[in-house]
Parts: sequence; C-alpha cells; structure tokens
Amino acid sequence: MAEAGEARLSEPGIEGDWSLKDIIAHITYYERWQRQCGGLPRGEPQPQANTEGLKWTRRMRASTSACALSRWDQVLQESQASFQRSIEAVQGLRNEDLYDPKFIPVPDADWTVFDLVEGNTFEHYNDHSASVRAWLDRTAGR
Repeated sequence: MAEAGEARLSEPGIEGDWSLKDIIAHITYYERWQRQCGGLPRGEPQPQANTEGLKWTRRMRASTSACALSRWDQVLQESQASFQRSIEAVQGLRNEDLYDPKFIPVPDADWTVFDLVEGNTFEHYNDHSASVRAWLDRTAGR
C-alpha cells in the first residue's frame, strides 16, 4: 500500500477493473465468511452479500460491492480488524479442532477449519499478491 501511494489505492487495473481497495475488501469479505462457515468465534457483522449459488465472477463482484462507497481508510480499518479477529478465532481452537471435519457446522463437510483458514487467509493473500506486484511494477513512476 505504501508503494502504491494513497492516491492510487482506488485505481482500477490490478485484476480486471479491481483496485487495491477492492482486493483488500474482497479478502476481508472472505475472512469473515470463513469464520462464519467454520463456526469460529466472531462477534462481528456477517458478510451482507448472499453469494451462494452464484457463478464465480458474480460472487467476486458481490464480495467487493459493499466497499465501493466506503472510504479507503474504512476499508483498511475493517481489513485490519478482520485479520485480528481471524487470528483470535484460530487461537481459541484446540489443534484437533483445526483438522476435524466434524467440527465444521456444515452437514457432510469434507473440509476442515484449517482448509477454510488456509484458503481464505494466508493462501488467499498469496493468490492476489502476484497481481498486485505486477501492477506496481507495470505502473511504477506514475
């Protein structure tokens, strides 16, 4: 974010028409979603967009639509708070809960809390970091 500069945080073009603000809002949405799906302690507002059954592109749009009207500092503040809540939720679990599909409050789940955390936090960050880096390199000097 520091490398992009605050003036460019809403500039589209990182992934399609997504800006850095959109990507951060998208990741924050899925951090919340994984806590909801995984039955993790949360005490926070749940994602508002109902994306169940939507095709991938429509689901991705829904994950960022709420941030479109938000100021950058609000998106960043929510992202930081969401990240902290994810850490606290995982720290509140026993190791065996992380890997037990029966711990997930979804009937017949074939995935674990660890799978949710991995796919919606640290692995998800990596999914987007390459495109952010490429965008920064492509637009250096602006």
